[in-house]
Amino acid sequence: MKISQRMRTHFVWVILFALCILSGCGQKPLLQDVSVVPDTITPNADGQTDLARITFTLNRNAIISIKLLDSSGQAYIFRAPRSLSLNDKPYTVYFGGVVDGFSLPDEANDFTIVKRMLPDDVYTWEIRAETEAGESAVITGTLTIQNADTSLPGIRGFTVSPTAFSPNQDGIDDRTRINLTLDKDVESLRVYLEGVDRTSHAIPEDEQATPINAKGWHTFDYDGGIDAGAEPPPDGIYTVFAEAQDKMGQHVIVSKTLEIVNAGLPRAYILNGEVKYSATSLVISETLCFTLTVENDSATYLRTTGPWPNTTYRSDQNFNTLGWSEESGVFRVAMNFDTSLSDYPFRWGIGKPDGDLVQIGENWYLPPNARSQVTGCVQIVKAPVRNPLYYWMGLIHEDVGIASVNNRVDPNFVTIWEP
Repeated sequence: MKISQRMRTHFVWVILFALCILSGCGQKPLLQDVSVVPDTITPNADGQTDLARITFTLNRNAIISIKLLDSSGQAYIFRAPRSLSLNDKPYTVYFGGVVDGFSLPDEANDFTIVKRMLPDDVYTWEIRAETEAGESAVITGTLTIQNADTSLPGIRGFTVSPTAFSPNQDGIDDRTRINLTLDKDVESLRVYLEGVDRTSHAIPEDEQATPINAKGWHTFDYDGGIDAGAEPPPDGIYTVFAEAQDKMGQHVIVSKTLEIVNAGLPRAYILNGEVKYSATSLVISETLCFTLTVENDSATYLRTTGPWPNTTYRSDQNFNTLGWSEESGVFRVAMNFDTSLSDYPFRWGIGKPDGDLVQIGENWYLPPNARSQVTGCVQIVKAPVRNPLYYWMGLIHEDVGIASVNNRVDPNFVTIWEP
């Protein structure tokens, strides 16, 4: 069978086309138009030649990495391998002398170096591209670094105290304090709390003599957000981080462990705003008694202290004269009246020890979502300046405040007679 010249020619072109495809005939280079400009930088944040502009064109999808080698051959990572897509426009990245963190020989720091400035030297840069099909390309060149600011934004003296705290406004370990010292002025300083769910909780800095982000001592105060009316993070083990970054991008981080226990925003009420009084008319030397119920409407424990329920005051006494002082963070039921010279002079605990209350350490608490009935009396031993007058109840969170719903609860208009 004869094959025509035309068929032979067609067959040859098919073979050549196939060979061209297999050999990459006419295919653009994987990496193209690579440049690093200028070839000398002085990264010290003075605004003059601080950065080098790196550009390259990628003609196929590939994994790209960029590293530098110093004059002794030590390699430093600027960009770890990452996937990039082919693009008609060149990729651009700016290099300011900062690479992935490393430590110098015999160097010991209390912090972890995340990003660090390279020291002055002549470096060989290397841009590498690799495709899934096994194709690769490497382009190299040189870059000189001079007058680099290599002083780290070090964090010293990082402390968290106490290392376990209970943000619940009970007056005991309600806050934790974080202290640190910066080795230099920085662009940013951030302190935050992080749990196993990776949720970040910012910790604000206290106002101190040291300006924000300035070299020197800094202190941070954390209450779990409770003073702003927010629910604190749940009980558990957390990590407190402090991160500092300077103007050139050097970045360090330190961390400490912090435990949160018995956390919660306290909420308590006189149930239904109702008080049962024993009388609306009294003779001098008789007693005015009350009965009410306190409800803990929160998921945390409420600290309280005496005088305990069923205590009877004389009207010329107060809780101080009975040997009890005001205590930050405790809840107490209290009675006030129109002509009182002090605010809520008669006070009682919101439950009884070994009754409605539970003991934690040396203190007594009303458990979460619990109720407690409170009773107490005041013996009227002297006619008041105003008569008749109102007596009313309140639920005080001492040194924290009295919620409006718990202030001047169920006033009772009382007439007092002299015998």
